[in-house]
Amino acid sequence: MMSRKRLIRTNQYPYHITSRSNNKEWFYIPIEDVWVYFQKHLKWGCSKFNVHIHAFVLMSNHYHMLLETPEANLDQFMRFFNQSLGKSIAHQADRINRIFGAPYKWSLIQKDQYYGNVYRYIYQNPLRAGLVNYFEDYQYSSLYQKKLSPLISRQSIRIENPIDYEWLNSQPGELVNSSIKRGLKRFEFEPGKNEKQWQRKILDLRDNP
Repeated sequence: MMSRKRLIRTNQYPYHITSRSNNKEWFYIPIEDVWVYFQKHLKWGCSKFNVHIHAFVLMSNHYHMLLETPEANLDQFMRFFNQSLGKSIAHQADRINRIFGAPYKWSLIQKDQYYGNVYRYIYQNPLRAGLVNYFEDYQYSSLYQKKLSPLISRQSIRIENPIDYEWLNSQPGELVNSSIKRGLKRFEFEPGKNEKQWQRKILDLRDNP
C-alpha cells in the first residue's frame, strides 16, 4: 500500500484543509451544537499553536478551512483540533467510536490567483449543496451575514478590501469547480497538465494582490 506523503511544514503559504466525519455520516448531534464546539476548539487551537484562520465553513459531515501556520506546525494544530472537537461531539452523542474518519486532507496554496478561487470555493460549498442562494446567508461559516468571525484577522486574508461579495457569489462554472476540486487533492495545489483551458480561465477571474 502506498504510504502518505510526508507533510510539508511551512510558514510561507496558506493551506486548504478539509476533514470528513467517519463513514461520511452526518455528525451525530445537531449541526448548531457542532458549530458551537467547532468555534470553541478552533479558538483554543489558534491561540495554543498560533494559527491564523482565513476562512472556514462547516457542513453536515465535513468542514473546510483556509489557514496559515506562522510556526510551521500544521500537524500539531490539526491533531489538537480534530481530537478535541471529536471528543466534544462524541461526549454529547454518547458515542465511543471516533468522529472523524480518514486523516484530514491538506493542500498548499502557493499562488495568489489560486488563493482567491479556493477562498471562493470554500464559501460556495453551501451554494453548491443547494442550502442557500447567497453564501453569506449560510450561518455555519466565518462570513455569515457579511460579518467576519472574530476568529479571523482581516489582515491575514489575501484578497482585496473591501470583500467583493458579488464576486464571491458568482458561479465560476462546473469546469472551474471540478478543476479546483481536483487541484485540492494535490499536496501542492496546481492545475493538471491537461487543464490549460481551466488554467487560462482561472487566471483571468481575479488578479489578487
